[in-house]
Amino acid sequence: MTFGPPEWDRALRNFLKDLFGAKQRQIEADLDEYLANLDAIALDMREAIRAYLAKEEGEFLSAFERINKIENRLDTLRRAIEEHIYGHRLLPDTRDDILALLEGLDKIPNRMQAITREMLLQRLRIPPNLHQSVTDLTDRGTRIVQVLTQTSRAFLNKPHLVRQSVQQLSQLEHEGDLVEHQALKLIFGDGSLELAEKLQLNHFFDRLGSICDMAEDRGDEIMIWALKRLL
Repeated sequence: MTFGPPEWDRALRNFLKDLFGAKQRQIEADLDEYLANLDAIALDMREAIRAYLAKEEGEFLSAFERINKIENRLDTLRRAIEEHIYGHRLLPDTRDDILALLEGLDKIPNRMQAITREMLLQRLRIPPNLHQSVTDLTDRGTRIVQVLTQTSRAFLNKPHLVRQSVQQLSQLEHEGDLVEHQALKLIFGDGSLELAEKLQLNHFFDRLGSICDMAEDRGDEIMIWALKRLL
């Protein structure tokens, strides 16, 4: 049977709909995997730091290896999503926002990998009186990443729920600031530490606290993008 013009047009439209629908579903699956891996790397960073404080070298190295693998997977997923969106001109209404979201999110696992790598290479000495501060700030960093992935999912699926999550991000960032400030008071008030040790610890807490800062910044951006979608 030979298609006439109307039948051919209908068949072509259905073919293109199926083709681009499948590619869009793949992007959605990759985005979901990306966010799941972002949660996972935060948990592994927390485990790595816990093991470091407990002097459990084997556990620390295992967590560090997982962090490296997850960070590599995140890079692969980000590139795949970007190639699909650019190559097939998909998601025209949110394309720029999603690409900007990925670019911003990608800085967080990079920072987590860098923190644990610096701990390994520098053999950072963390005095016992700072262990609780490290644990508390790490917990805030882990939790804020979990809320950030929730915020990202809300932006993609239910943008009207973004505002509530962004408020949680701001609260966690504030709590992180308080923990970091108290830690710095302990560091620079400790006469037993050499200046070089104080500066090294200051750098460590600044890097660890920056996870909360970056997550709050991403949340503010997501809030703007969500408002645009709701207009």
